[in-house]
Amino acid sequence: MPLVVVPGLSGRTGAPSRLNAWMQRKAIADFIGDRKVFSIDRPYDLDPGTTIADLAAEYARTITSLFDEPVDILGISSGGTIALQLAADFPELVRRLVLVSSAHRLSDQGRETQRTVAALLRAGRDRRAAAVFFGNTGATSFENILRSIAGLIAPRAIIGRRDLDLLVILDAEDDFDLDERLESIEMRTLITGGEFDRFYSSALFEHTSERMPNAQLSVHAGGGHLGTHGNPRLVREILTFLEAA
Repeated sequence: MPLVVVPGLSGRTGAPSRLNAWMQRKAIADFIGDRKVFSIDRPYDLDPGTTIADLAAEYARTITSLFDEPVDILGISSGGTIALQLAADFPELVRRLVLVSSAHRLSDQGRETQRTVAALLRAGRDRRAAAVFFGNTGATSFENILRSIAGLIAPRAIIGRRDLDLLVILDAEDDFDLDERLESIEMRTLITGGEFDRFYSSALFEHTSERMPNAQLSVHAGGGHLGTHGNPRLVREILTFLEAA
C-alpha cells in the first residue's frame, strides 16, 4: 500500500536543495519497508487567495494520476491541514489518514503567531519573522529562546528567500477550520502531537479526534510542535496503525 507524505510548511519552493532533499529522504526513511513512500510537496507559484481546499484539489489530481487505488496519507503540521481537507473532499482517494502535529484548525496562539510572521515578512523583516516562527516550535521557554536565536542567525533555513508562496500558505491557514465537516470524515485516522504544541494544542488534537468517527489520538507528553517529529515512538505508532488489519 503506497504512503503519501504531505510535508509541513517550508520557505522554499521548486526543486529542493541537496540538504533539503536529504532531510526529506531522512524523514520518510523509517516508513519504507515493503511499501513505496512518496513525499509530495505543495505546488509553487501560487496565486494570492489560494485556499487549503485548492491545495487539496491539486493533491487529489496528483494522487489520481499516480495511483489506481486509495493510498495512505500522512500529513505533517501544515501538511496535515491539506491532508485533512483532502480526506473531507476526496475520501475515495484515502485509505487511512495520519495527522502529525495538526488538527482541524490552528490554535488562537498559532493563528496569532502566523499572522505576526506574515506581517513581518511583508515588512521585509525576515530575521525577526524566522525568530518568531521557529521560536514557537519548542516545548519549553528555554528551548524556544534558543530556537528564536537560531532563527535570527539563519533565517533562510527557516523561511527561505522571500518566497511569496509562504505568505499564501500562511493566509490560507489563517482561514482554515474544518470543524463542521469532521463527523463526515470516516476513514480510520491517527492523530498525534505534542502536549505543549503552540500552533495547535492538545485540546484541539482531542477535539478533532472526538469529532471524527474512526479516529484515535496519541498525545506525546512534554512535546512541542516539532517535538514528535523523528521520535522513534511516533514512527512505531504510525507503522502499527498503518499495518493493522
